[in-house]
Amino acid sequence: MKKLFFLTAVALFAASCNNSAQSGYSVKGKINNAAGKELLLSVLGARSMDPVDTVKIGEDGTYEFSGTAKTPEFYAVSFLNTQEFISLVIDSVSKIELNSDTADFSTKYTVKGSKDSELLQKLNVRLELTLKRIDSLGQIYRENMSAPNFDSIETQLNSKYEQIIADQKGFNKKIIEDNPNSISGLMALSQSVGRGAPVFSLVDDEQLFLKTDENLTKLYPKSNAVKSLHDYLVQYKAQKEAEKNAPASVEVGAGAPEIDLPSPDGKNIALKSLRGNYVLLDFWAAWCRPCRGESPTLVSNYAKYKGKGFTIYQVSLDQTKDAWTKAIADDKLGAWNHVSDLKYWECEPAKRYGVSSIPANFLLDPSGKIVARDLRGPALGQKLKEIYGF
Repeated sequence: MKKLFFLTAVALFAASCNNSAQSGYSVKGKINNAAGKELLLSVLGARSMDPVDTVKIGEDGTYEFSGTAKTPEFYAVSFLNTQEFISLVIDSVSKIELNSDTADFSTKYTVKGSKDSELLQKLNVRLELTLKRIDSLGQIYRENMSAPNFDSIETQLNSKYEQIIADQKGFNKKIIEDNPNSISGLMALSQSVGRGAPVFSLVDDEQLFLKTDENLTKLYPKSNAVKSLHDYLVQYKAQKEAEKNAPASVEVGAGAPEIDLPSPDGKNIALKSLRGNYVLLDFWAAWCRPCRGESPTLVSNYAKYKGKGFTIYQVSLDQTKDAWTKAIADDKLGAWNHVSDLKYWECEPAKRYGVSSIPANFLLDPSGKIVARDLRGPALGQKLKEIYGF
């Protein structure tokens, strides 16, 4: 899902608190070739779009949304019952003019009256350009797979791909640094060029994440968009601290301590029963949003390497079986091994492995030795590619 966030100048925001004439937002404009259609305004969350208002477009194509917003948040404007949307940042005094056409609704629109919404448009336009450049490289790759000099071509394409990503990263970073008080920076941080391929990563760009969080949390502590990043970083920092104090027995190179817990059907599954495979030991929970965000990465890597001796052993820190099994079904995780003692943070294996925040994982080799840990996002696929060669 797309993630989003916003800010107007601090002085304007403060002044609006004492100006009842400006209180409340409006989003209006004209959508060509859309007379009589219904337009939906929704709040954008990390994993959901929550409807706020619906209006019918006039015969002349005009429409208007109005309401109040306590804090700057990301919103989506879309036709009813469609997936395509335009992202905006709306606060309590936003007066936004948004014009578009039924054709190319979310790509060829104009927006005025909100600097932050204009920044979102710039970010989306640039990302679309980057994705087209990557698709072009993919086409060249496929056309030359049988070429005798394919290795040389692949090396050149990889170099061009890395430059494209570097260009996108530089563009997004400039948006963030030039607009330090805008929640549009949250979108810049969260964009990706594909599943498991974020533009920025906490490992490489930690200071940028922390600085953005520091700036926006001071200004908009009650914004759900801002709190989402802040809560994630609090957990990230706690995990880093836990890693410093993790028991020596779970460091890379050590043998993995045994785990033997019940599966959803009540039958115990021992970790050692999976010896002979590379095993991702993953600590997670249904209530953990970052954990659920990792689910697509787990599914795709399992599908790619399951026939080569790779499997997953997930230990849940849930408190109820219903929540646990529902998350397994919802995220399509049922193909591998699941266990839990349903003791929440009193989970014995979590204590044994020094896990104080989740998600947390350990990659075990066929002998049961820990060969890597905390492989988040694309890091898991990169490590498995090193192991299996593809």
